[in-house]
Amino acid sequence: MEKKEAGKIKESLKTAADWIKKKDKFALISHYDADGLTAAGIMGKTLQRENKEFKTKNVKQLYSETVKEIQTMGENFIFTDFGSALIPKIEKNFKGKWIVLDHHQPKTKEQDSESHVNPAFFGLDGGKEISGSGLAYLLAKEMSEKNKDLSALAIVGAVGDMQDFSGKLIGKNREIMEDGIKEGVLGVKNDLRLYGRISRPLTQFLCYSSSPILPELTANEQKCSEFLKTHKIELREGEQWRSYEDLDAGEKQKLASAIAMHLAEHNTPEWKIRSMIGEVYTLKNEELKSPLRDAKEYATLLNACGRHAQPEIGLSVTMGDREEEFEKAILLLAQHRKELRAGIELMQSRGVEEYENFYFFDAGNEIKDSIVGIVAGMLYGSGAIPGNKPVIAFAMHEDKTIKVSGRGTQDLLRKGLNLGQALKDVCAELGESAEGGGHKIAAGCRIEEKEKEEFLKILDTKIKENYT
Repeated sequence: MEKKEAGKIKESLKTAADWIKKKDKFALISHYDADGLTAAGIMGKTLQRENKEFKTKNVKQLYSETVKEIQTMGENFIFTDFGSALIPKIEKNFKGKWIVLDHHQPKTKEQDSESHVNPAFFGLDGGKEISGSGLAYLLAKEMSEKNKDLSALAIVGAVGDMQDFSGKLIGKNREIMEDGIKEGVLGVKNDLRLYGRISRPLTQFLCYSSSPILPELTANEQKCSEFLKTHKIELREGEQWRSYEDLDAGEKQKLASAIAMHLAEHNTPEWKIRSMIGEVYTLKNEELKSPLRDAKEYATLLNACGRHAQPEIGLSVTMGDREEEFEKAILLLAQHRKELRAGIELMQSRGVEEYENFYFFDAGNEIKDSIVGIVAGMLYGSGAIPGNKPVIAFAMHEDKTIKVSGRGTQDLLRKGLNLGQALKDVCAELGESAEGGGHKIAAGCRIEEKEKEEFLKILDTKIKENYT
């Protein structure tokens, strides 16, 4: 990014910081996923340090029915990790007493309000260079240098939004990462990137691998145990089960090589094997065996809270709770894993429909609308669908509307896929009843049940149009 553009985003964040310093009695409203919860945690800690009064609420989207509740929560309003597609609605209902910090694709190319901070206005890609929590961190840092310790939370949010998909963080995310290293709150190294490197016993570390799927090992604990024993990796140290992080450098190298050879023997594409190695991010102030010590595991725990309708628990964790609320979060994480596994098994047995430009399945009430998008994305890794088209999923929301979730792959992104724009365009054609948008690679919306067939028909055209 050019220095001129860097200066402009700093200027915009300073304007927002000055506004916060002059105000009080805030309503802090954020998205309910890992990025939204870490953004809210960063802003909450910042407001605490400024001795500001505030209330919090984490939501899926700013649906019309939530506006009245939010209006009663405070006198000034901060929206993090969402809001860019809703600026007219926000201005109409909150009358100049708001700021929006969002990295999703905005409706306009130029900044439409000095209260609206989006990286797209400053030459940054909000899909890979900075997340919602990253923007919240930059604002917190603008308010005070003492907030640099919050940089680790911003990295959790970025990883939760899969902004490290290339094997490392880039852009502003990398600058934030460097702050974390200098502050001593973050450790970064190249290593095996399979999920669960810190908190899972070695056998489960392999057994539950979904990115990538390990042929004959994923979902087969006995085979995983045999694999580790064959390669002379000890499973226990005394009475304690060992995790990947407990291995010494030689053992790690031996295991990584064994997995790579195993994948090659099963004709796994070379790019997928290479993607196993990359940067991993350690939160150095967390307990050694805690899932909060690894950015990816921390993000998954937060997603579990949000996706299972208890985002306030995840927010408490980001704000520092390591006792009662943290224990609740651990239980939600176990439930989350169980329901994701059941969702994958359901779709593997049932199969998906194929349209010209996407794969599709309707989960109805059998998969929660809050996790159906995650299940859709996991179908690629499970082998249930090839990676040649995006996948679109329907699930029934509690108010009887349809939650639509779309997921793509990095290969599709390189070919020009823009799911966020496609869903925006479909919603525009359907009218006011449809709301949504998102990123190029992952997006969602809400539609009426009667619009299902028309939605699919229009979407097939729009996805084709949004390959640039």
